[in-house]
Amino acid sequence: MMLVGNVFVCFITAFSCFTLLELAESKLPQEEVDALQQITTTMGAKYWRFNNDACRIEMVGVTEKPPKGAQSNTDCECYFENNTVCHVVKLMLKGYSLPGLLPPQLVKLPYLREIDFAYNYLNGTIPPEWASTKLTYISVLVNRLSGQIPKELGNITTLTYLSLESNKFSGILPIELGNLINLQTFRINDNNFNGTLPDWVQNWKQLRRLEMHSSGLEGPIPSNISQLYNLNELRISDLNGPIQEFPLLRNMTGIVRLYVESFIIKYF
Repeated sequence: MMLVGNVFVCFITAFSCFTLLELAESKLPQEEVDALQQITTTMGAKYWRFNNDACRIEMVGVTEKPPKGAQSNTDCECYFENNTVCHVVKLMLKGYSLPGLLPPQLVKLPYLREIDFAYNYLNGTIPPEWASTKLTYISVLVNRLSGQIPKELGNITTLTYLSLESNKFSGILPIELGNLINLQTFRINDNNFNGTLPDWVQNWKQLRRLEMHSSGLEGPIPSNISQLYNLNELRISDLNGPIQEFPLLRNMTGIVRLYVESFIIKYF
């Protein structure tokens, strides 16, 4: 029995060593490392250090010591080319008070799926270059972004999560956003949009969460919003214009959280 136990331990040890060696041999392409540095520079970072072997950002920000609560994360997948090549799939730079711009260089990370640049001081608007990405998750809430939402954003049909809240975006929501048929969360609270919520919102059949309080939009709410059968959280308030009737809710049986203001609500 002792011999069997020793053999088993040796097997586990050998397997672990092989796995660690395999991970150590996996590398992020230099062009993606360069792209990460370009991205952080565009966002206003003065300090930057990246550990290629661990695929980890070790230092980033406008000061050597990050602000309290700041979060950075780089997720890499390393199963490419027989586990010898890694690619960045997620990038989080959250709460660093970065004062720059949203980086068009995201297109240099072809496997990137998620970005979270919330709680910074980023200005400018969303780069139209992002249209060629395969992003599924975009969060840029609580920044200083402004201008119109580029129509090209509607080309990112892989998007399931889009949070633009607490910025200074303005203008009309482009009709091309109706192409985001996989969208599950849409948050545009606390902005300066104008116009109404377009009726193409009915295209978002997968939508589960819709938040647009204090967005600057006007009523009325399109009646076909009641066709969003998967919606379980709805928050609409402070629309410009007079008090109005809210669309019938009888088809929206999945609603769990409902917050509306300045509406007359009828169930039937």
